[in-house]
Amino acid sequence: MRFHSHLFFDVDASFHRLSIAQQKKAKKAFATTLEKQKTARFHSYGTLAMKAGTRFMLHINAESAEAIQQFTKVILHTELGKHLKLTYTLFGITRPSQYNPNKPPKEAAWDLNHKYYVVYPFTKTIEWHLMPYEERRSIMWSHVQVGKKHSQKIAQRLLYSYGIDDHEFIVSYQMDDLEAFVQLVMDMRETESRRHTKNDLPIFMCIHMPLSEALDLL
Repeated sequence: MRFHSHLFFDVDASFHRLSIAQQKKAKKAFATTLEKQKTARFHSYGTLAMKAGTRFMLHINAESAEAIQQFTKVILHTELGKHLKLTYTLFGITRPSQYNPNKPPKEAAWDLNHKYYVVYPFTKTIEWHLMPYEERRSIMWSHVQVGKKHSQKIAQRLLYSYGIDDHEFIVSYQMDDLEAFVQLVMDMRETESRRHTKNDLPIFMCIHMPLSEALDLL
């Protein structure tokens, strides 16, 4: 499934005016609705205390943009959905790298379910895109070699968002050791490719958990 969307949710104060029984019923119905959906897959993450304005995130994966839109429409029309605020979205698709076009993206290898998930949008500078292809490819080769040194502990995926979102890429990582990820980012900062970064914010740090636990963060 090539299409991906990251949906970040906060909760309206109206939810806390419901009784405890009503809250539990709404969360259970919400979870049941998601689990019955057949047109998309999802993973749930807690973001409370990790990023202001968010409580949990759903990573939705489908065969089309329309399927993601329909999936989101359905859950927002649940009783719980009436009390949720969709505060941020990141949308992109998988495709072969322009620097290694013969190597297809490994969709199936991504479902590793590590504890932590970090995702952020990314855009290169205008100067980067105007550089000769072989020069860009050489810089990216060095960048990738640094990433490979950490590949035993950290999984990475790149989504393309050129023209379909505000950014050029959506970069995401899975890991069980946050200190190892911090070291990866520090090492990446020292590569030549960093000179050509226009923007890579905001960064969302998420904790993988069952949907029921994510909803208990509301």
